[in-house]
Amino acid sequence: MMTKRRLHPIAMATGVGRELKNVLFPLVVVVVAGSRGDFSWRDLVIPTFVLAYTIIAGVLSWIRFTYSWDGQTLQVEEGVFVRKKRTIPFERIQGISTTEGIWQRLAGVVKVHIETAGSLPGEAEVMLAAVSREEVRRLQRDIEQAKEQAGPSPLQNGHENQPLPSPLFTLSIKEVWLAAVTSGGVFGVMAAVWAFLSQLGDLIPYEALFRNVQATWNGHGRWYIGAAGLVALLAAYGVAIAQNMIRFASFTVRRQEDAIVITRGWLERKTVSVPLNRVQGVIIHESWMRRLFGYATVSLIHAGGALDGGPPGDVVLCPLVHKERVSSIVHSCLPGYDLDVSFHPLPERAKMRYMLRPLYWLTVPLALAAYIERPWGLGLLLVLPLAAWIGARRYRAAGWELSSKQLSLRSGWFRRTTTYMLKHRLQSVEVSATWWQKRKRLATISAAVMPLGTRARVVDVDGQDAAAVYRWLQAERKDETS
Repeated sequence: MMTKRRLHPIAMATGVGRELKNVLFPLVVVVVAGSRGDFSWRDLVIPTFVLAYTIIAGVLSWIRFTYSWDGQTLQVEEGVFVRKKRTIPFERIQGISTTEGIWQRLAGVVKVHIETAGSLPGEAEVMLAAVSREEVRRLQRDIEQAKEQAGPSPLQNGHENQPLPSPLFTLSIKEVWLAAVTSGGVFGVMAAVWAFLSQLGDLIPYEALFRNVQATWNGHGRWYIGAAGLVALLAAYGVAIAQNMIRFASFTVRRQEDAIVITRGWLERKTVSVPLNRVQGVIIHESWMRRLFGYATVSLIHAGGALDGGPPGDVVLCPLVHKERVSSIVHSCLPGYDLDVSFHPLPERAKMRYMLRPLYWLTVPLALAAYIERPWGLGLLLVLPLAAWIGARRYRAAGWELSSKQLSLRSGWFRRTTTYMLKHRLQSVEVSATWWQKRKRLATISAAVMPLGTRARVVDVDGQDAAAVYRWLQAERKDETS
């Protein structure tokens, strides 16, 4: 008989605190808007009831949440009013990751995310908010023993009783700072601030503020508005730098048995294990700013959820690494991939298409803006030759490479992306050509891997080269069926 276990009490405290944080601001808005300047103690009745209900529901949720396991299955029971019970066979578990927030670290526990083959992208099948490290080790050991009895185990996340192997990659303090400075994230911060301010429509007179801004703009106060916008942008940039430094602190990559173990984070320390047989490809990102310093970002295409908080199917292997080290690090983690390849350039007849493509959607709006803001607005027309130059740079950066076991595609210039995919991991290769491309004997190569058809593509490849790539994959399919 399985013994039912409860989470550490810190899970109850953090859960209640999180729910109170979510309801506190709406309650303040309700009280302020409902009182209309005539405050009465009766205005606190509903907020008090909501707060009490939130606290009681959080305590009951913790009491009613139990988990247990035997040698083959993990069972989770939860729900205050409606009881929900889930049974997960160990062979369905594909990965386990752990995180340690401030409160978990103080209590000596970790948050456990369990991913199965049926997990929705970006979501864990089961999340245990506060479990002791010894409990996690026992669970991982039992899962591995069950998988060893059933066959080769794709899960090799927990080997805490064995000495840790030497790290293959770490970030120094200088590199953490440089990764944070060059990673961007400004627009994400500004979007979060805008979403927050949009909730204050009843308290902030946005229409009056807009009229004042418009009057200031028409009254030749544009420099003040521009300065205020620049200050807001710099503040958002500072917040983004702080967030990324906290995220990338203590970043370490190790190869442990048949998995890549990634540890990162300062306030919230996270450990992610990526089974090698779940890696579908390798992506090298090079933003224009990082190329100036000779650095790049390495990500893995993972057939599963968002293990490290990023997009589903994307796991950051190296947030910032010198380009000369990329090949050796990837080869140490994934020996089957070859990053030292020479890319085939695009044909010369594709260059003009790359130069004209950005002008299709820039010419009309820039011409209108230049006419409205003349004579100084005519300077906007200088953007057109700049866009054509960027198109030429994108043409020079794009390329493809084909070997007996691997397809490599590269595109982009501001953010150059190079994708390496093994032949047996490819879900499909699509070759398409528009009427204009057919006239120039060009085509577009698009390759897809798991999850959810993650794609990489290169536009305006020579038509014969694109057909050769398509036949390359078709030959593999024929070999499999014969």
